[in-house]
Amino acid sequence: MLHLEKELLLTTKSPIHTGQNNTIIQTQFSDLFTMSSQEKKSHFRTIQKFGTDYSPSTVSQYVSERTGMHCVVVEQKGPKVQGYFTLATEIFDDSGSPHTLEHLVFMGSKSYQYKGLLDKLANRAYSNTNAWTATDHTAYTLDTAGWEGFAQILPVYLEHIILPTLTDEGCYTEVHHVDGEGNDAGVVYSEMQGVENTGSEIMDIKARHLLYPKDVGFRYETGGLMGALRVLTPERIRAFHKEMYQPKNLCLVLVGEVDQDNLLEILDEFENGILNEVPLADAPFKRQAPPFISHTDVF
Repeated sequence: MLHLEKELLLTTKSPIHTGQNNTIIQTQFSDLFTMSSQEKKSHFRTIQKFGTDYSPSTVSQYVSERTGMHCVVVEQKGPKVQGYFTLATEIFDDSGSPHTLEHLVFMGSKSYQYKGLLDKLANRAYSNTNAWTATDHTAYTLDTAGWEGFAQILPVYLEHIILPTLTDEGCYTEVHHVDGEGNDAGVVYSEMQGVENTGSEIMDIKARHLLYPKDVGFRYETGGLMGALRVLTPERIRAFHKEMYQPKNLCLVLVGEVDQDNLLEILDEFENGILNEVPLADAPFKRQAPPFISHTDVF
């Protein structure tokens, strides 16, 4: 583009007929515009776009041709922009790997290797971050006052999800460790300790074991049981992240007044930085397989 601009300047100074000069200028401006349009062409393809008859909203769905990441935008008027970044994370054991990752994601990423940076950035942009783990999915949320703050935080947040640090130290402090007095400790462990020992949870776990076979995720405690959390290793957590936290298993849902052109530019730029770190869209992907079941007991 710079070469064309220099050539354009030289052309305007050359002693040729005015009509011919204008034609050359128009042609080269057209070339510049064409090249600029090609450079800005998004790698996200529109799957569908439609309005709803039950609310004044327009829904647009995109998919990345490079990584397979999906994005759904619900365009509606309002002061807030809300984001739900969701992955399918069903698991067939009580290790609590999905739950531990929900915590560890906020401990830092490849480019931002410090705990709390994401929350500090969110506070400066009038935003709030949170997350939850369900039986079949994990969702990370971002609520922002306006699109500008959301756009600033989005690529940083996505890097925390796709490329977290997952250090041994982070796993020890957030998941489980034994403190100086010989007591079990850890953020996730302490959380589940308070849940697992309640009467309602004890009955719920027993009921699920009776109702669901071993190849159904609803049988298991996705938050992790204390006995399993005590032996959960950082290597197991990293393996689960590598298996499930792929862009093609991630769907971004945005609700509010979203600048969709700017959104796609941000996502394209984000993908430019992770292409060497993640599988491509056409790479084989299979969600975690359930254990082999020879028969199912019916009660």
